[in-house]
Formats: sequence, structure tokens, C-alpha cells
Amino acid sequence: MMRAPVVMAVAAMTMLALPAAAQRSVVAFTTGSIVEQRVRLDGEVERVAGPLWGAGATVAMSDWLSVRGRVASGTLSARTAGADGRSMAEGEIAVTLVPDRWVAVDVGAVVRTMETSIASQRWIELRTGVELGADIIDGALRGTVQLTIAPSVSVSGQPAPDLALGGGTGLEYTNGRLLAGLRYSFDRYDFPGNDAARRLEQRSTLMARVGWRIR
Repeated sequence: MMRAPVVMAVAAMTMLALPAAAQRSVVAFTTGSIVEQRVRLDGEVERVAGPLWGAGATVAMSDWLSVRGRVASGTLSARTAGADGRSMAEGEIAVTLVPDRWVAVDVGAVVRTMETSIASQRWIELRTGVELGADIIDGALRGTVQLTIAPSVSVSGQPAPDLALGGGTGLEYTNGRLLAGLRYSFDRYDFPGNDAARRLEQRSTLMARVGWRIR
């Protein structure tokens, strides 16, 4: 179940081995998240939620280009009658372009696996997004707003969604080598079907991140 996320993480971490001259900075970080997933089908809502713990690294090649990799895993417990608890693992890798200090563009991929007592499911998303940011305290505290779209989503065992959109907001704190952040994000997936049987999935995440600039 963990194979694809681990492969993505290894690929991201190899960026740490690039020659120092090609790097501007390397930040290693850990994350802790509370994830809630809701599935609505035939008027019924299934809800699961729980913590995910992860780690990753960001390698900045220059002021305008960086690569980020992260893996995380945890267990989501049933929050409604009839819902199945599940283990969840995900890995992501993304390239970030920063044409100006107030805007950043992400392009990347996310692999996510979920396993219940009776089935397993894999998601593969190609996604892109734009993030707008502004300093609240110059050089120390920054606020951000992000919008994302996933033009390609593959879900094992069911058709791909017609539409996959997301958004989020967050705060980022910097103090010397220490970097910390808190972000709330929301993703929605609309799957094909008639009105009575249309499947909608929503995933909300509150993530805390603590990082250290090691180079």
C-alpha cells in the first residue's frame, strides 16, 4: 500500500544530494494533520476523520524555483453509522515557481492510498494551483490564500471525477532557521452519475508544519 508514496518520497529526498552550488537552501520539515473525509451518495453522508503524521523536504534552487516532497500516513476512524474506518497514506512531489513575492504557482502529483477491512483504493492526482501571499509582520509572519485544480484524477474501482477543485488559507512564521506554519485546505471531487446517484467527496485538512533550514 505504501509503495508509491515511498517511491515519491525517495525521489524528492534525492534532491538533497544535489551539488551545493545548485542549491540555495534546504528545509526539512515534519507535519501533523487532522483530516476529515465526507462521501455523499444517494442522500447519505459517510464521514471519517483522524490524524496523519508526515515528513518531507523543500529544496530551493533559486529565489524563483523550488521542489517539495512529502509523505504522510495515519488512520481515519468512522464518525457516522455505517462508515468504515480506514488507513491512509499519501505522498506528494511538487515544483513551485515564484515569479514575484506575492504569488507562487505549484505543479505536482499526489498519490493517495486508502484501505478498509474489505477493500483498498488508490488515487493519483496531477494538480496545479496558485498561492497569493502577503506579509503580516515583515520577515516573520505571512498570510496565504491558495486555489487548486486537479485536471487529471485516477481513482481505482470507479470513474474519474468530472471536477476536482480545492482551496486553502494559512499562516507562515519564520525566525532564523526555524519555519512553522498552519494551513487549512479543502478539496472537492464531483463524480459522474445521475442526480440520485451522484457521488460527491470532500476532504478537509488542518495541517501544522515545523521545519528547519539545514542549508
